[in-house]
Amino acid sequence: MAREVKSQTPAIIEYRGNPKRYISVILNAIDHGRLTYDGASNSEQTIRSLATLIDVISPKTGKALSVETLMSYEKKEHTGDFTDYREGDFDELE
Repeated sequence: MAREVKSQTPAIIEYRGNPKRYISVILNAIDHGRLTYDGASNSEQTIRSLATLIDVISPKTGKALSVETLMSYEKKEHTGDFTDYREGDFDELE
C-alpha cells in the first residue's frame, strides 16, 4: 500500500513572555543539570538550538527576537545584570 507523504513544515513554538525570564529559566535548568546540549552544560549551544524551535516574541514589538539578542541576554544574565529574574525556586518545575 502506497502512502502519500505530505511535505510538513516543522512547527514553531512561540514564547510570548518576558525574554529575560525565558533566558533565566533556561540558564537555571542548565546550571542544575536538567538541560544539556549533547550531554554538556553549554548555554550558548543550548540557546542557539532552542532558537531553531522556539520563537521568543518581544512583548513590546510583537516580533521574534534574534538569536544574537538572546545571546546578549545570556551574557547579561551571567554577569549578574538580571538577578531579579534569578530569584525564586525552580524546583517545582521538575
